[in-house]
This record gives sequence, C-alpha cells and structure tokens, in this order.
Amino acid sequence: MKIPRLFLATLLLVLTAAASAVSAAPVRVLLTYGGHGFKTNEFFAMWAALPNITYTTCELPRQADMLKPGLEQQFDVIVLYDMVKGFIPDQQQAFVALLNHGIGLVATHHSLAAHDDWPEYWHIIGGHYLRKPATLDGQLHAASTYHEGQELHVKVADTAHPITAGLKDFTIHDEAYGNFYVAPDAHVLLTVEHPKCGRDIAWTKTYGRSRVCYLMFGHDDHGWNDPNYRILLQQAIHWAAEGASP
Repeated sequence: MKIPRLFLATLLLVLTAAASAVSAAPVRVLLTYGGHGFKTNEFFAMWAALPNITYTTCELPRQADMLKPGLEQQFDVIVLYDMVKGFIPDQQQAFVALLNHGIGLVATHHSLAAHDDWPEYWHIIGGHYLRKPATLDGQLHAASTYHEGQELHVKVADTAHPITAGLKDFTIHDEAYGNFYVAPDAHVLLTVEHPKCGRDIAWTKTYGRSRVCYLMFGHDDHGWNDPNYRILLQQAIHWAAEGASP
C-alpha cells in the first residue's frame, strides 16, 4: 500500500515542529537569594526578560531543604545569588548529594562570599572570598576586598567556550573583588587586569556529575543591564543545563 506523498510531507513537518518545540523548551532555573541586599525590582525585571529561561526563587537559608536529590526533576540549573552561611550538616550533605547526582550550577557575584564556615562549598564553586587571611592549597592568602563602581576591562580568555561564544573583549561597570581564592582546577573564561580586582573573574569546573560556572558580575543594575553580562548569564545557564562533562 502506497502512502500519499502529501501525507508523508505533512507528517515530516509535524515531527520537525515537535522536535523544535522540545529543543526550545525553556531552561528551568531555581534562583537563590538571601544574606545580602539588592535592588529587587530591577534584578527580577532582568530575570523576567531573559529569553528561553523560567525561574523560581529560593530564599536561603530558610528554604535550604529544597537543595537535595530529586530537585533535578523540577529544575535544570541552580543559580546562586545568595551570600548566606549556616547550613546545618544534613543540608550540606543533601546539597553535595544533589550535585553528585547531577544538576547545573551557576554561581554569581557575592555567592563567592557565601558559606565561609563550609570549606567544601569553596570546592563546589571553585573559589572563595576570604573574610580574613587563610592558607589554602598550601599558600597564604590575604583577606579579600571589594570596591563598588569600577570600570573593568574584561579579556575573553577562552573564546572557544560555549559560555563566551560570540563575545569579544568588553568593558563593564561593576563591583570588583580582590585577593579572592580560585581553585587550581578552575577553567578560566574571563580575566581582568585591574589594581582592585582579582585576575580570574569567570570560570568553569565540574563537581560530582554537575557542571559549575562562576561569574563575578552582578552587583547592581549597572551590571544586570549590560548586554555582555546578560549574554554570559544566559549562555552559562544553558551550558550548565547540558550536564557534566570532563
């Protein structure tokens, strides 16, 4: 029995449309906040404008019990914009178990200073803002610093990475962190040469079965409204959502 060509053509169009719809499904983000003030209206307006991304907020530490295995069924990526500490041991273990199972993680801005009482977190995100001098990886690090309102001339260190795709060197007005720790296994994406800022300001790594990215930017609406920041944030989220890789 011959199948009419028109039917086959129609079926092909339907299947193609269905495949496109699946591939275009929004990335589901759980967005954490807490422990640091910010301009909420402007911040969430930026998030609402990000294309092909949906987000749900998570206030930490109050909702820290959400960060446990099974969350990956509801969300593709966790984006950290909190600066909290005080996870109890059960919550720390549950978060590690979730990352070992596999979920995307994008840490931004002051999340670098979160959990100064939990060294494993520093390994998770690949860096740490030091509130006092400390020895890490056998080296003495001075206390970290912060300076608002800096003009940062950013160099794209890895132009071939999906997170930096399409970007060239750029300048952004944002807060600078200095003297912070960056883990030896971090793959550096962006660098800055600035007297008040650490050199490596964006990187990727893996933790367990999870892709992890850190972006230093995001203090206020100067950064949030910068088109380069929005591109980096979107591409970091989509990269992290694709799963762990070597």
